[in-house]
Amino acid sequence: MTMHEYPPIRQSVIGFRRCRARATVLWGLAVLVTTAVPSGALARTSPDSYSPTSRTVAPVRVYSTSGSVSSPQNVLSGAPTRLSGANAQVVYDFGKEVGGLVTLSFSGASGAGQQLGLAFSESSLYIGKDSDLSNGGASPDGALYANVSGAGTYTMPTDKLRGGFRYLTLFLTTSGWVDLNGISLNFTPAPGKSNPQDYANYFSSNDPLLNKIWYAGAYTVQMNTIASNQGRVWGPPSTGWQNNATVGVGSSVLVDGAKRDRTVWAGDLGIALPTQYVSTNDTVSTRNAIAMLFQYQRPSGELQWGGSPFNLWGSTTYTMWALLGTASYYTYSGDKAWLDSIWSKYKVTMNFVLSQVGGNGLLSIPKTYREDWARQYPEGENIEANAILYATLIGGAQLAEAENDATSASAWRNRAAALKSAANAQLWNPAIGLYRDNPTSTLYPQDGNSLAVWYKLTDSTQKDASIVRALTARWNHIGALTPEKNDGGKIGTFPGSMELQAHLTAGDDVNALILMRREWGHMLNSPIGTASTFWEGMDYHGSLDPAYGGSFVSAAHGWATGPTFALTFSVLGLMPLAPDGRYHFIPHPGDLTHVEGSITLPQGLVSGSWDASAPSGTFSARLTSPAGTSGTVGIPTYGSSSVSVSVNGTTAWSGGAFKGAPGISGGSADGRYIYLTGVAPGSYTFTASGVVAPAPFTVSVLPHQLPVGYTVCAAEGGTCTPSGTQVLAYGAGSYAYRLISGPTACTTASFGGTDPAYNLLKSCYLAPAGGPAGFTACAAEKGTCSFSGMRQVAYGNNGAFRFRIANGSIACTNEAFGTDPLPNVAKSCYLAPADAPPSGNWSRCAIEGNSCTVPSGQPLAFGANGAFWSGTSSGTTVCNSGSFGVDPLFGTAKACYVPTGAPTGFGTLCSAEQGTCAFSGQKTVAYGANGAFLYKTFTGGTPCTAAAFGGADPLYGVAKSCYLP
Repeated sequence: MTMHEYPPIRQSVIGFRRCRARATVLWGLAVLVTTAVPSGALARTSPDSYSPTSRTVAPVRVYSTSGSVSSPQNVLSGAPTRLSGANAQVVYDFGKEVGGLVTLSFSGASGAGQQLGLAFSESSLYIGKDSDLSNGGASPDGALYANVSGAGTYTMPTDKLRGGFRYLTLFLTTSGWVDLNGISLNFTPAPGKSNPQDYANYFSSNDPLLNKIWYAGAYTVQMNTIASNQGRVWGPPSTGWQNNATVGVGSSVLVDGAKRDRTVWAGDLGIALPTQYVSTNDTVSTRNAIAMLFQYQRPSGELQWGGSPFNLWGSTTYTMWALLGTASYYTYSGDKAWLDSIWSKYKVTMNFVLSQVGGNGLLSIPKTYREDWARQYPEGENIEANAILYATLIGGAQLAEAENDATSASAWRNRAAALKSAANAQLWNPAIGLYRDNPTSTLYPQDGNSLAVWYKLTDSTQKDASIVRALTARWNHIGALTPEKNDGGKIGTFPGSMELQAHLTAGDDVNALILMRREWGHMLNSPIGTASTFWEGMDYHGSLDPAYGGSFVSAAHGWATGPTFALTFSVLGLMPLAPDGRYHFIPHPGDLTHVEGSITLPQGLVSGSWDASAPSGTFSARLTSPAGTSGTVGIPTYGSSSVSVSVNGTTAWSGGAFKGAPGISGGSADGRYIYLTGVAPGSYTFTASGVVAPAPFTVSVLPHQLPVGYTVCAAEGGTCTPSGTQVLAYGAGSYAYRLISGPTACTTASFGGTDPAYNLLKSCYLAPAGGPAGFTACAAEKGTCSFSGMRQVAYGNNGAFRFRIANGSIACTNEAFGTDPLPNVAKSCYLAPADAPPSGNWSRCAIEGNSCTVPSGQPLAFGANGAFWSGTSSGTTVCNSGSFGVDPLFGTAKACYVPTGAPTGFGTLCSAEQGTCAFSGQKTVAYGANGAFLYKTFTGGTPCTAAAFGGADPLYGVAKSCYLP
């Protein structure tokens, strides 16, 4: 079963592939690329890197001019540019985010007393003479002023260092003229590196955009790595800005933002810290940030959420993020001496957090502890805090074992198990398929649900699938929405970074890549951005989030860099497990065909690469690891039981069993991966054949429903023959899907070993030709689909589609939809209807704001224009986003709908309730009404009663019927 992009009518269970670590691998069709694994040094000259190669940086172009400015481009090559008169202004563009101290060189001036202003901006939105905001005070940052009397230079004062900007505005305030013949910047981020582009690690793939995203995340965190005495002064200066505060120990420290706040923010470390590790491996700056938080620990154990000089208190979640960062730092560095030095403090902090766990087993944030990351309602028994605590306890237990503190290790593991049980019992809402923000809330947050999957607070893979399916339903044309953000209608890049990890943990690999390309690709390519770094947050339409104070918003924020370590840890698959040299190499190919990269363990560099070819059914990987390491390598099988794996030419796995190979101590399989364990140091080539991978596509459905228009082509065991290339569905009540081009057996084996309806006799169905049923053709491939407002658009043909919510228009191309859903076949774009859901028979029961009164257990859909979210009624349901936990189409009037009639795929009425459904042979029968059905396989007929279907009533108090395929 393959699920690539859930359409907005989502919450469909199309399926997820699992391995022991809940990892899924999905595969796209592309050309096999074979490249030897390079050394880490090759990354230092990567064309995708945004880091400069020296400490001297210059602007690259003229952005704009006004007033009298002659030859503004001359200064870029060292020739004079003249600014004349008080209205002369020129804006220079460095082409990317930079930071440091600007030096201006002058070849002459009209006379003494000329004055030139310097102002700075990260975004083109805030170019002007006052600079964008960074000081945190009530007045604008303003500008710096250089007094020019003739030939000479001006260098900014060191305390006026500008931490992050792209645009430099120069303006003359006097009536004479100045000749400017040089602009240079002393680049100050990542102190101590003569060549900032000299990364310890690298990443590369066959997707150029993902490569740029990896390096943009790395550069964002590098911009946020500063000298410990170059932080933002607090309180705000009365005029201008000041960046000479001490914000950490040691010579360099990892802070939250380049422009501001230039201070250690504990929560930001949850994302920035692993990004720093997988790119520059600057663990020293990581340690210095965490050490500063422990340095100011209160006797109670509480840690600051905003470090010195802000010295902010009152966040249990950020206190736990610091503990999580401690565990990560130790895994990455193996710095046992430092762990020893803070261990007693660590335990005091853990006890401080655990003191807030109540009698019901849940952590409850005190109402006085409201600070988080600008989310709503951080106090109380919220799912975000409890998911973080679960990970904190597991990480703490591992540290306790390293410290030979068996008592703490055992106690914390027991507390973690109890917490998992309490959270799943009290916060999970099965009707929505998400965790509530707290036990009485109707808010279903992005952060807490993402963390529950990422940190494995969930207690079943079904919950993982439900959560990521629900999260995907919230996407719009820019990215993933964040309902818990204080002012709503926003795309939070901090919880968005968490959501990426959730998709990959749940095995929803292709959707993770699509979200990276969509949300982070938007930030990278937006004309209002820095073209090099990721933002603090966005609004619904993809602009910088004004809720962070207009131009005060940070355009280079570490918490937004989740794709960088997701690409290394999950997509490449290289991840450290412990400082003793254990690691795993378990790729998540998604729709990629080639990935390579490295990580640095305390023992040295581990390099890996892999190549995937769906047409040939092969997967190959290469690995080099240093002395003192032990690895686990995962080979994706996609459910195929006939995969054979060779290691350096020796057959290591065949016929479902480990055969042995030099350097490999064992092997196992779980139906999704073959694991080769105890991989000794050295160089290896792994080659797998017999891999079966379905082609990428998506199907627009609500839960468990077969899309309208699919027709039966065979019963289980038979054969279906398509007309050209079509999608084939297989199941009974719930379905698996694949793309076929020739006669295909209607069997579980044909679907990679995935049984979508266990213990039921299934059928196969072919998708209709053309677009999805109910959609209207709006453009041929390479054309443009135009419409009014926000609508769902399908791109593809014959059942194989990508779906996107778009605003006004969208290009009908592979690039606009993320990938090719139907290679080598002409495609088109189709527009969703503007009223009821397009998948099935639906009738409206209420407009938004009114109540829909239907029997308890009745499925409902809420939305408009093809973008819908589903839930289950408890009797009377208010038709609004609060009842469904999400707004599926922000800013658009919506309605609620109920399904009617037979379930799709079971269109033959065989009996009313209490009658007899008669037939010959063996068949699966659907029993129920209005979208609520039970399925069971019978031979020779069955009474159409609840008793015959196990005694359950799928929809109490409603007359039901029985249906055959």
